[in-house]
Amino acid sequence: MAKCKQCKRVFTPFNSTIKVCGYNCAIEWGKLHPKKTSIKRVSSQIKSEAKEKLETYSQRVNKVKVIFQKWIRERDKDLPCISCGATKASSWHASHFKKAELYSGVIFNELNVWRACSKCNIYLNGNELNYRKNLVKKFGSKIVEQLEDLADKTRNYKYTSDELQQIKTKYKL
Repeated sequence: MAKCKQCKRVFTPFNSTIKVCGYNCAIEWGKLHPKKTSIKRVSSQIKSEAKEKLETYSQRVNKVKVIFQKWIRERDKDLPCISCGATKASSWHASHFKKAELYSGVIFNELNVWRACSKCNIYLNGNELNYRKNLVKKFGSKIVEQLEDLADKTRNYKYTSDELQQIKTKYKL
């Protein structure tokens, strides 16, 4: 037996977490006592925020890279491989013309990253000559040269946390 928290009548709850005797009392109780944030939810939120603070720069960049590359594959889903022109492949990659490992400033540049088949991206190391040739066909040599200059100027670029957050927000599907 328990006492209803709303109407104060005695009732038999079907489990120990029941505080009110029925539907109408539950509605009234809910209006008067809005749900409080649970300690468990707050502690898990604090843990996740602390975890983010402990992440290294590389871990933060890699998380954003995953989101950006997914966006690239979605953007280019109907396009052939930028390097060889294949329309069928075992898997598709978001391939960087100027390699992400060497040119950090253009990792998230949309002109620098295009859909490529796994054969070109992995086994032919990006198939750079054909990649460049097809970029020139697509945009012209002036744009490709500007991209190459930008890559050289920002070779060791370090993104701020705000920049990474903005990129993440922009490309999240």
